[in-house]
Amino acid sequence: MKTAIIYIDIDDDLSRVGITTPVIGEKQAKEAIESSSRFLAQDSDFNTMVSAFNTFLNMKEKGEDVEIVFVAGSQRGGLDAQMTLSKQVDEVIRSVKPDQAILVYDSPEDAKAIPLIESRLKIVGIERIIVEQHRGVEETYILLGKYIKKLATERRYSRLFLGVPGIILLSSSLLAIGGLTAFVLPTILLVIGGAMLVRGFGVDDAIERWWENSTIMVIVSILSTISIIIAIINGYLDATMYKTFDLTSVSSVILVILPYLTFSIIILYSGKLLSRAISRDIKVWHDLLKIIASILIYFILSSFLKNVQNGAYIIQIQSFYLLLLSSFLLIVTYFALSTIEKYRLKS
Repeated sequence: MKTAIIYIDIDDDLSRVGITTPVIGEKQAKEAIESSSRFLAQDSDFNTMVSAFNTFLNMKEKGEDVEIVFVAGSQRGGLDAQMTLSKQVDEVIRSVKPDQAILVYDSPEDAKAIPLIESRLKIVGIERIIVEQHRGVEETYILLGKYIKKLATERRYSRLFLGVPGIILLSSSLLAIGGLTAFVLPTILLVIGGAMLVRGFGVDDAIERWWENSTIMVIVSILSTISIIIAIINGYLDATMYKTFDLTSVSSVILVILPYLTFSIIILYSGKLLSRAISRDIKVWHDLLKIIASILIYFILSSFLKNVQNGAYIIQIQSFYLLLLSSFLLIVTYFALSTIEKYRLKS
Protein backbone atom coordinates (compact mmCIF):
# COMPACT_ATOMS: atom_id res chain seq x y z
CA MET A 1 0.00 0.00 0.00
CA LYS A 2 1.56 3.29 -1.17
CA THR A 3 1.57 6.28 1.18
CA ALA A 4 2.09 9.89 0.12
CA ILE A 5 3.65 12.23 2.71
CA ILE A 6 2.10 15.56 1.75
CA TYR A 7 3.44 18.89 2.98
CA ILE A 8 0.78 21.62 2.63
CA ASP A 9 1.62 25.26 1.89
CA ILE A 10 -1.74 26.81 1.05
CA ASP A 11 -0.45 30.41 0.98
CA ASP A 12 2.29 29.42 -1.51
CA ASP A 13 5.36 30.75 0.30
CA LEU A 14 7.41 28.33 -1.79
CA SER A 15 6.86 30.33 -4.99
CA ARG A 16 8.47 33.36 -3.34
CA VAL A 17 11.75 31.47 -3.20
CA GLY A 18 11.45 30.15 -6.75
CA ILE A 19 10.07 26.66 -6.03
CA THR A 20 7.49 25.36 -8.50
CA THR A 21 4.87 23.03 -7.04
CA PRO A 22 3.87 20.28 -6.89
CA VAL A 23 7.22 18.90 -5.74
CA ILE A 24 7.21 15.11 -6.18
CA GLY A 25 9.94 12.69 -5.16
CA GLU A 26 12.96 12.60 -2.85
CA LYS A 27 15.34 14.37 -5.24
CA GLN A 28 13.02 17.31 -5.91
CA ALA A 29 12.14 17.57 -2.21
CA LYS A 30 15.84 17.78 -1.26
CA GLU A 31 16.39 20.54 -3.82
CA ALA A 32 13.32 22.45 -2.54
CA ILE A 33 14.54 22.19 1.08
CA GLU A 34 18.00 23.36 0.07
CA SER A 35 16.57 26.38 -1.78
CA SER A 36 14.26 27.20 1.13
CA SER A 37 17.11 27.01 3.64
CA ARG A 38 18.58 30.17 2.11
CA PHE A 39 15.42 32.26 2.42
CA LEU A 40 13.02 30.54 4.86
CA ALA A 41 15.45 29.18 7.44
CA GLN A 42 13.66 31.02 10.27
CA ASP A 43 10.19 30.41 8.88
CA SER A 44 7.86 27.72 10.19
CA ASP A 45 7.28 26.57 6.58
CA PHE A 46 10.91 25.44 6.34
CA ASN A 47 10.67 23.50 9.61
CA THR A 48 7.47 21.86 8.41
CA MET A 49 9.07 20.81 5.11
CA VAL A 50 11.99 19.26 6.98
CA SER A 51 9.62 17.43 9.36
CA ALA A 52 7.64 16.03 6.42
CA PHE A 53 10.88 14.92 4.72
CA ASN A 54 12.12 13.27 7.95
CA THR A 55 8.82 11.40 8.27
CA PHE A 56 9.31 10.19 4.70
CA LEU A 57 12.88 9.01 5.42
CA ASN A 58 11.85 7.22 8.62
CA MET A 59 9.07 5.32 6.88
CA LYS A 60 11.30 4.54 3.92
CA GLU A 61 13.97 3.06 6.25
CA LYS A 62 11.30 0.77 7.67
CA GLY A 63 10.71 -0.62 4.21
CA GLU A 64 7.36 1.06 3.60
CA ASP A 65 6.26 2.19 0.14
CA VAL A 66 6.21 5.98 0.55
CA GLU A 67 6.63 9.13 -1.55
CA ILE A 68 7.29 12.72 -0.47
CA VAL A 69 5.15 15.49 -1.98
CA PHE A 70 4.97 19.27 -1.51
CA VAL A 71 1.76 21.01 -2.68
CA ALA A 72 0.88 24.70 -2.56
CA GLY A 73 -2.09 26.99 -3.07
CA SER A 74 -1.94 30.67 -3.98
CA GLN A 75 -0.75 33.87 -2.33
CA ARG A 76 -4.15 35.36 -3.13
CA GLY A 77 -5.70 33.10 -0.51
CA GLY A 78 -9.40 32.20 -0.33
CA LEU A 79 -11.02 30.07 -3.03
CA ASP A 80 -8.19 30.75 -5.47
CA ALA A 81 -5.70 29.08 -3.11
CA GLN A 82 -8.00 26.11 -2.52
CA MET A 83 -8.69 25.61 -6.24
CA THR A 84 -4.97 25.79 -7.10
CA LEU A 85 -4.13 23.29 -4.36
CA SER A 86 -6.91 20.94 -5.54
CA LYS A 87 -5.44 20.89 -9.06
CA GLN A 88 -2.00 20.09 -7.67
CA VAL A 89 -3.38 17.26 -5.51
CA ASP A 90 -5.07 15.79 -8.61
CA GLU A 91 -1.72 15.99 -10.44
CA VAL A 92 0.01 14.23 -7.53
CA ILE A 93 -2.59 11.44 -7.51
CA ARG A 94 -2.16 10.90 -11.27
CA SER A 95 1.63 10.80 -10.95
CA VAL A 96 2.19 8.96 -7.65
CA LYS A 97 -1.00 6.86 -7.51
CA PRO A 98 -1.03 6.67 -3.69
CA ASP A 99 -3.54 4.61 -1.71
CA GLN A 100 -3.38 6.84 1.38
CA ALA A 101 -1.79 10.01 2.67
CA ILE A 102 -0.15 11.56 5.72
CA LEU A 103 -0.55 15.34 5.89
CA VAL A 104 2.01 17.68 7.44
CA TYR A 105 1.27 21.40 7.91
CA ASP A 106 2.01 24.28 10.28
CA SER A 107 -0.81 26.85 10.28
CA PRO A 108 -4.62 26.84 10.73
CA GLU A 109 -4.87 28.29 7.22
CA ASP A 110 -3.20 25.17 5.82
CA ALA A 111 -5.80 23.02 7.61
CA LYS A 112 -8.39 24.24 5.05
CA ALA A 113 -6.73 21.85 2.59
CA ILE A 114 -7.54 18.77 4.68
CA PRO A 115 -11.16 18.34 3.42
CA LEU A 116 -9.96 18.90 -0.18
CA ILE A 117 -7.40 16.11 0.08
CA GLU A 118 -9.71 13.87 2.14
CA SER A 119 -12.28 13.92 -0.67
CA ARG A 120 -9.66 12.36 -2.97
CA LEU A 121 -7.44 10.25 -0.71
CA LYS A 122 -7.71 8.22 2.47
CA ILE A 123 -5.89 10.13 5.22
CA VAL A 124 -4.16 7.91 7.77
CA GLY A 125 -2.19 10.57 9.62
CA ILE A 126 -2.14 14.32 10.27
CA GLU A 127 0.77 16.17 11.86
CA ARG A 128 0.77 19.85 12.69
CA ILE A 129 4.21 21.37 13.30
CA ILE A 130 4.38 24.06 15.97
CA VAL A 131 7.78 25.72 16.20
CA GLU A 132 8.58 26.57 19.81
CA GLN A 133 10.71 29.65 20.48
CA HIS A 134 12.13 31.24 23.59
CA ARG A 135 11.29 34.90 23.09
CA GLY A 136 13.46 37.47 24.78
CA VAL A 137 12.75 41.18 24.28
CA GLU A 138 15.02 41.38 21.24
CA GLU A 139 13.55 38.20 19.70
CA THR A 140 10.05 39.51 20.22
CA TYR A 141 10.85 42.67 18.24
CA ILE A 142 12.40 40.58 15.46
CA LEU A 143 9.31 38.35 15.32
CA LEU A 144 7.04 41.40 15.35
CA GLY A 145 9.05 42.91 12.51
CA LYS A 146 8.64 39.73 10.48
CA TYR A 147 4.88 39.78 10.89
CA ILE A 148 4.67 43.49 10.04
CA LYS A 149 6.71 42.82 6.89
CA LYS A 150 4.35 39.96 6.03
CA LEU A 151 1.33 42.26 6.44
CA ALA A 152 2.95 44.85 4.18
CA THR A 153 4.25 42.55 1.42
CA GLU A 154 1.68 39.75 1.10
CA ARG A 155 -1.27 40.93 -0.92
CA ARG A 156 -4.01 39.00 0.85
CA TYR A 157 -3.01 40.57 4.19
CA SER A 158 -2.04 44.07 2.99
CA ARG A 159 -5.45 44.66 1.43
CA LEU A 160 -7.10 44.32 4.83
CA PHE A 161 -4.47 45.62 7.26
CA LEU A 162 -3.16 48.50 5.11
CA GLY A 163 -5.90 49.20 2.58
CA VAL A 164 -8.81 49.65 5.00
CA PRO A 165 -6.92 51.87 7.51
CA GLY A 166 -5.62 53.85 4.52
CA ILE A 167 -9.17 54.53 3.28
CA ILE A 168 -10.25 55.53 6.80
CA LEU A 169 -7.32 57.96 7.27
CA LEU A 170 -7.74 59.48 3.80
CA SER A 171 -11.53 59.95 4.06
CA SER A 172 -11.27 61.31 7.63
CA SER A 173 -8.63 63.82 6.56
CA LEU A 174 -10.69 65.00 3.58
CA LEU A 175 -13.80 65.40 5.75
CA ALA A 176 -11.82 67.31 8.38
CA ILE A 177 -10.38 69.64 5.72
CA GLY A 178 -13.89 70.23 4.39
CA GLY A 179 -15.21 71.07 7.86
CA LEU A 180 -17.39 67.95 7.96
CA THR A 181 -15.99 66.44 11.15
CA ALA A 182 -19.46 65.30 12.20
CA PHE A 183 -19.33 62.73 9.38
CA VAL A 184 -15.93 61.27 10.36
CA LEU A 185 -17.26 58.60 12.75
CA PRO A 186 -20.10 57.44 10.43
CA THR A 187 -17.58 57.25 7.58
CA ILE A 188 -15.18 55.13 9.65
CA LEU A 189 -18.00 52.77 10.65
CA LEU A 190 -19.16 52.60 7.01
CA VAL A 191 -15.67 51.70 5.73
CA ILE A 192 -15.07 49.08 8.44
CA GLY A 193 -18.54 47.58 7.96
CA GLY A 194 -18.08 47.50 4.18
CA ALA A 195 -14.66 45.85 4.52
CA MET A 196 -16.08 43.21 6.88
CA LEU A 197 -18.92 42.43 4.46
CA VAL A 198 -16.61 42.26 1.44
CA ARG A 199 -14.08 40.02 3.21
CA GLY A 200 -16.72 37.94 5.02
CA PHE A 201 -18.65 37.08 1.86
CA GLY A 202 -15.52 36.80 -0.32
CA VAL A 203 -16.69 39.61 -2.63
CA ASP A 204 -13.11 40.68 -3.39
CA ASP A 205 -12.15 37.14 -4.44
CA ALA A 206 -15.26 36.90 -6.63
CA ILE A 207 -14.49 40.25 -8.31
CA GLU A 208 -10.87 39.22 -8.83
CA ARG A 209 -11.89 35.95 -10.49
CA TRP A 210 -14.50 37.81 -12.54
CA TRP A 211 -11.88 40.35 -13.62
CA GLU A 212 -9.53 37.60 -14.76
CA ASN A 213 -12.28 35.80 -16.67
CA SER A 214 -13.88 38.88 -18.28
CA THR A 215 -12.18 42.26 -17.85
CA ILE A 216 -14.62 43.92 -20.26
CA MET A 217 -17.66 42.88 -18.22
CA VAL A 218 -16.10 44.16 -15.00
CA ILE A 219 -15.42 47.58 -16.56
CA VAL A 220 -18.93 47.93 -18.00
CA SER A 221 -20.45 46.71 -14.73
CA ILE A 222 -18.61 49.47 -12.85
CA LEU A 223 -19.83 52.07 -15.36
CA SER A 224 -23.35 50.64 -15.15
CA THR A 225 -23.31 50.82 -11.35
CA ILE A 226 -22.09 54.43 -11.41
CA SER A 227 -24.89 55.30 -13.85
CA ILE A 228 -27.51 53.70 -11.55
CA ILE A 229 -26.14 55.61 -8.53
CA ILE A 230 -26.37 58.89 -10.46
CA ALA A 231 -29.93 57.99 -11.51
CA ILE A 232 -30.96 57.38 -7.88
CA ILE A 233 -29.38 60.66 -6.69
CA ASN A 234 -30.96 62.71 -9.49
CA GLY A 235 -34.32 61.03 -8.95
CA TYR A 236 -34.19 61.81 -5.23
CA LEU A 237 -33.22 65.46 -5.82
CA ASP A 238 -36.02 65.85 -8.36
CA ALA A 239 -38.55 64.22 -6.02
CA THR A 240 -37.70 66.65 -3.19
CA MET A 241 -38.83 69.54 -5.43
CA TYR A 242 -42.45 68.33 -5.29
CA LYS A 243 -44.59 68.70 -2.19
CA THR A 244 -47.13 66.11 -3.31
CA PHE A 245 -46.77 62.99 -5.41
CA ASP A 246 -49.18 62.90 -8.35
CA LEU A 247 -48.95 61.58 -11.90
CA THR A 248 -47.03 64.64 -13.09
CA SER A 249 -44.39 64.49 -10.33
CA VAL A 250 -43.93 60.72 -10.72
CA SER A 251 -43.48 61.05 -14.50
CA SER A 252 -40.96 63.85 -13.92
CA VAL A 253 -38.90 61.68 -11.54
CA ILE A 254 -38.98 58.74 -13.97
CA LEU A 255 -37.92 61.03 -16.84
CA VAL A 256 -34.89 62.13 -14.83
CA ILE A 257 -33.94 58.53 -13.98
CA LEU A 258 -34.71 56.99 -17.39
CA PRO A 259 -31.64 58.16 -19.42
CA TYR A 260 -29.16 56.90 -16.80
CA LEU A 261 -31.07 53.63 -16.34
CA THR A 262 -31.19 53.06 -20.11
CA PHE A 263 -27.47 53.83 -20.42
CA SER A 264 -26.79 51.33 -17.61
CA ILE A 265 -28.69 48.58 -19.45
CA ILE A 266 -27.24 49.40 -22.87
CA ILE A 267 -23.63 49.44 -21.66
CA LEU A 268 -24.08 46.02 -20.02
CA TYR A 269 -25.44 44.54 -23.25
CA SER A 270 -22.66 46.31 -25.21
CA GLY A 271 -20.00 44.77 -22.97
CA LYS A 272 -21.51 41.33 -23.48
CA LEU A 273 -21.72 41.95 -27.22
CA LEU A 274 -18.04 42.96 -27.33
CA SER A 275 -17.04 39.85 -25.35
CA ARG A 276 -18.99 37.62 -27.74
CA ALA A 277 -17.50 39.41 -30.76
CA ILE A 278 -13.93 38.91 -29.47
CA SER A 279 -14.61 35.20 -28.89
CA ARG A 280 -16.41 35.03 -32.29
CA ASP A 281 -19.63 33.77 -30.77
CA ILE A 282 -22.44 33.45 -33.30
CA LYS A 283 -24.96 34.63 -30.66
CA VAL A 284 -23.58 38.18 -30.81
CA TRP A 285 -26.78 39.34 -32.50
CA HIS A 286 -28.81 38.47 -29.38
CA ASP A 287 -27.17 41.36 -27.53
CA LEU A 288 -27.46 43.67 -30.53
CA LEU A 289 -31.23 43.14 -30.62
CA LYS A 290 -31.43 43.79 -26.87
CA ILE A 291 -29.58 47.10 -27.32
CA ILE A 292 -31.95 48.16 -30.12
CA ALA A 293 -34.99 47.14 -28.03
CA SER A 294 -33.68 49.12 -25.04
CA ILE A 295 -33.22 52.26 -27.19
CA LEU A 296 -36.72 51.93 -28.68
CA ILE A 297 -38.31 51.41 -25.26
CA TYR A 298 -36.46 54.48 -23.96
CA PHE A 299 -37.75 56.76 -26.75
CA ILE A 300 -41.32 55.46 -26.49
CA LEU A 301 -41.40 55.75 -22.67
CA SER A 302 -39.81 59.21 -22.65
CA SER A 303 -42.28 60.43 -25.29
CA PHE A 304 -45.21 59.08 -23.26
CA LEU A 305 -43.94 60.60 -19.99
CA LYS A 306 -43.39 64.00 -21.63
CA ASN A 307 -47.01 63.91 -22.82
CA VAL A 308 -48.12 63.11 -19.26
CA GLN A 309 -46.13 66.08 -17.94
CA ASN A 310 -47.80 68.33 -20.51
CA GLY A 311 -51.24 67.09 -19.44
CA ALA A 312 -51.85 64.78 -22.40
CA TYR A 313 -52.88 61.62 -20.53
CA ILE A 314 -54.15 59.78 -23.60
CA ILE A 315 -51.48 57.77 -25.43
CA GLN A 316 -50.90 59.29 -28.85
CA ILE A 317 -51.79 57.02 -31.76
CA GLN A 318 -48.34 57.57 -33.33
CA SER A 319 -46.58 56.20 -30.23
CA PHE A 320 -48.88 53.18 -30.22
CA TYR A 321 -48.19 52.46 -33.89
CA LEU A 322 -44.47 52.93 -33.35
CA LEU A 323 -44.55 50.43 -30.47
CA LEU A 324 -46.44 47.86 -32.55
CA LEU A 325 -44.22 48.30 -35.61
CA SER A 326 -40.93 48.14 -33.69
CA SER A 327 -42.09 45.09 -31.71
CA PHE A 328 -43.14 43.32 -34.92
CA LEU A 329 -39.82 44.08 -36.63
CA LEU A 330 -37.80 42.90 -33.62
CA ILE A 331 -39.79 39.65 -33.35
CA VAL A 332 -39.43 38.93 -37.08
CA THR A 333 -35.69 39.71 -36.95
CA TYR A 334 -35.27 37.47 -33.89
CA PHE A 335 -36.96 34.47 -35.55
CA ALA A 336 -35.08 35.03 -38.82
CA LEU A 337 -31.70 35.18 -37.11
CA SER A 338 -32.58 32.19 -34.88
CA THR A 339 -33.32 30.14 -37.99
CA ILE A 340 -30.02 31.20 -39.60
CA GLU A 341 -28.15 30.38 -36.36
CA LYS A 342 -29.69 26.88 -36.14
CA TYR A 343 -28.89 26.24 -39.80
CA ARG A 344 -25.24 27.29 -39.35
CA LEU A 345 -24.81 25.18 -36.22
CA LYS A 346 -26.17 22.09 -38.01
CA SER A 347 -23.88 22.63 -40.97
